Amino acid sequence: MGGLRIYSERVLGGAGWDGGDGGGQVDRPARHTDLTRCAMSLYKRRRGERLVQRRCLARMTGVTRDEVLRAAVARRRPAHAVPGFAAAYAARVAALEVLLPELSGAARAATVIHGWKPYQVVGHLMASDRLLAAALGVPLPGAGPSSDDPEAYTDEVLAAAGGHDEVLAEWRAQAAALCAFLAAADPGLADTKVTAGGLRLRVRDHLTNRAFETWVHTTDIALAAGITMPDPVAHHVHAMTDRGCRSLPFAYLVGGGTGTGTVEMRLSGPGGGTWQVRLGDDPGSQRSAIAMDAVEFCFLFADRRDPRTVAAWVDGPLARELLEAAPQLVRLGR
Repeated sequence: MGGLRIYSERVLGGAGWDGGDGGGQVDRPARHTDLTRCAMSLYKRRRGERLVQRRCLARMTGVTRDEVLRAAVARRRPAHAVPGFAAAYAARVAALEVLLPELSGAARAATVIHGWKPYQVVGHLMASDRLLAAALGVPLPGAGPSSDDPEAYTDEVLAAAGGHDEVLAEWRAQAAALCAFLAAADPGLADTKVTAGGLRLRVRDHLTNRAFETWVHTTDIALAAGITMPDPVAHHVHAMTDRGCRSLPFAYLVGGGTGTGTVEMRLSGPGGGTWQVRLGDDPGSQRSAIAMDAVEFCFLFADRRDPRTVAAWVDGPLARELLEAAPQLVRLGR
């Protein structure tokens, strides 16, 4: 995650420096008989202690704002308790909750995207979340959405919105209510299809979409404020890359693509993987490939990267067409 990190006794005393849990052996006395293993264990422990000391010293001698924020993210209160299919959404809500109090007066007044200030971006997220909450039957105060169109309903919510503090408080309360509803729901809800925001999807896919948009707009706000946010954990990034890759055939059609064949998406780094994207009526007619970083793919899909300049290895004209079509679904709206 970078920046300051608080290492627990489990990490320092566990069996593996790679973050493994040591099989629950943290509190047991060491039983090494090999001197090399003992020396290595002592080296790892002392190296960990030095890392902690350096980070403590950094806190006293002038850390940057980014380091403080990353430390706050690492130590933040846990995300709302939700089932696994909603975990990425709850984690992105928690990350945004960490960011918002860090905004200075100038950052609160800054234009982020679409002419919106930070609280209006949050209002947009609140409107989109409310469409899903209403479709699920989550009890919320006030009248339900008057429209299932995200654009129209966002405009309505922003027109009626109060100031910065009021919108943020309302968003937090609504996100907490949605997470509480999901925590108490039957496990079968994850694969139930509902219509929200004009899309009929499984609830797990709706929530991945909500996690993705919350992540992207959190990053928008952070960049406008000059703050660097850490990426989501790998398995949450994977859920969002998977959702994006499964949406690529539709994005290709929306972008006017007429080719046919299969493009292998090779996404590297935390959260990556390999996907076979089948296009047209004869996906076996030609094969090509795209290789790029998983997080960069997510920001390309979100129309935060230019397909012409994004760092990617592209093999074949069909792959190039698909790469250029990736942001098309986001370009349909805000």
